Amino acid sequence: MPGLFVNHVHVFPARVRRDGTPETFAEIAAALGIQGAVFFAPFSYQWPNGDPNGWLSRQLYRFRGYVGYGTLDPEKPARDQVMRISDLGLRGIKIHGPAQHFPLNCDWIMDAYEQMERVGLVADFHLGVHGYRLKDYHPLLLDEVAHRFPELSMIFEHMGGWHFVRDAVAVAANRQANNEEPIYAGIASVLDRERIPGWYLGPEGVADLAWQVGADRLIYGTDFPYNSAENIASDLAIIRGMGLVPSAEAAILGGNLRKLLGLHAR
Repeated sequence: MPGLFVNHVHVFPARVRRDGTPETFAEIAAALGIQGAVFFAPFSYQWPNGDPNGWLSRQLYRFRGYVGYGTLDPEKPARDQVMRISDLGLRGIKIHGPAQHFPLNCDWIMDAYEQMERVGLVADFHLGVHGYRLKDYHPLLLDEVAHRFPELSMIFEHMGGWHFVRDAVAVAANRQANNEEPIYAGIASVLDRERIPGWYLGPEGVADLAWQVGADRLIYGTDFPYNSAENIASDLAIIRGMGLVPSAEAAILGGNLRKLLGLHAR
């Protein structure tokens, strides 16, 4: 069976967050049998005056088998940033409306979606209650995005969480009904009922996603460093204990993400 390839790994320079460096994750990955991952660049508010996308691009020369997703600064024009992210060899963009304080359907980010669709970058969305105004990041806003940009590859992280999972599934199902580019369900931080109740879906919820969205559309992510090595190990044990057929388990733990990114399994 191909090795683990996981999504949703936030990484930082040591001077920004010492427990969130690529080196720290690589140690965890080696201990847990993870062969590769998608690194997310720090958001602009986490590293003022930094160059998160350029920094992440340089890290990938040292961490073979890893892929990078860039980030957008809401204070700068979107299209130029998208093109630079693409030129740097990064494969997607993590979009976090509530943390970065912009609506998921504002003109600025719509410009980004258009350019991302054109150059083939994955749009990886945070979806789940996270402060800020719900009207600006409710999952149903992405139905219009899915309609306007039918070839934009999209991942819905946390799949809306406990509060909005059915709305997120509705958007994914609606796009599927139109035979457009499928929406992937990111299952990062959805398996810890006590520590992360707002995004909890549990094994039953993940099984429901496999039923409604398809096991071939589920992608496991670690949410490192917000989740520790112990939390990640617990997630993996829960998924492996769900009784999934081996092909579905392998797809969720790396196969689907590799397919989305056009990578070959090792």
